[in-house]
Amino acid sequence: MIEALDPSEDLISEVAIKASKRALCIFAHPDDLEFTCGGAVAKLALDGWSIDIVITTSGNKGTKDPSVTGQQLAGEREQESRAAAFILKANEPKFLGFPDGMLHANDELRELLVREIRRLRPELVITWDGFRPGFNHRDHRVTGISTYDAIYQAADDHLFYPDHKDEGLQPHRPSAILLAGTDEPDYHIDIEPFMDIKINALLAHVSQMGGRDAEGLRRMYQERIQASAPGGDSANLPKLRESFKKVILRR
Repeated sequence: MIEALDPSEDLISEVAIKASKRALCIFAHPDDLEFTCGGAVAKLALDGWSIDIVITTSGNKGTKDPSVTGQQLAGEREQESRAAAFILKANEPKFLGFPDGMLHANDELRELLVREIRRLRPELVITWDGFRPGFNHRDHRVTGISTYDAIYQAADDHLFYPDHKDEGLQPHRPSAILLAGTDEPDYHIDIEPFMDIKINALLAHVSQMGGRDAEGLRRMYQERIQASAPGGDSANLPKLRESFKKVILRR
C-alpha cells in the first residue's frame, strides 16, 4: 500500500519517495508535450524517472501548406515526436491516431487510455487541463477530460473493461496528476537548467516551427511566461518555469 502524499511537500519528490519514478504524459498533438512540459520531462529523466508518452491524435491537420496531405503530415509528425522524445530521454511515444480536430470524449478513447494506464502503471500523469474555461483547443480539452475520466474511476476499478484481465492488465490508480495549460497554476518547476533541451526537442518538430530558430523559441517562451504571470507578487517564482495545477489522488 502506497503511503498518502503530503500536500505540503513538493509533489514530484513525494511521488518519487512514496510511490515510484514512473510518469505518463498524455497529450493531444505531437508537439504539445514539448511546449507545455518539455523542461519538466527533461528534469524528471535526469532524476531517473521512466517517462512514457501517449499522443491521442495524429496531428494531421497542423499545416497551412496545400501541397501536404494529411497522411504525409501524420507520418512526419510521428517521426518528429520520436526524435523529440529521444532528446528528452523519454520512452518512444504511443500514437492513438485519432484525426486531428475530431477527438471525442467517448468510451473508445477512455478505454484506450485506461489500457495504457494499466499497462504502464504510472504514479504521475501529466496532461492538459481539460476544465479550463474560455478559448481552448477541442483536442486539448477532450484529451484532458478523457484522461481524468480514465484515471478516476475507470482504471482503478476492475469492473471497468474486465477483459483487460485476459491481457494481464490489472487495475491501477496513479498518485497524482499535473494539469498543463491551466489558468490556475499552483505548482511551478524551474526549467532554466533544462531550457536548451526543451528548445532542442521543440526544434525536432520541424513541420511546426515555421522557420523559428532556438533564439526565437526562447524569446517566445519568455514572453508567454511574462504574459501568464499570476496577479500579485510573482518575484518568488522561477524566471524560466513550467506551471501546472496539481491534483493528488486519494487511495
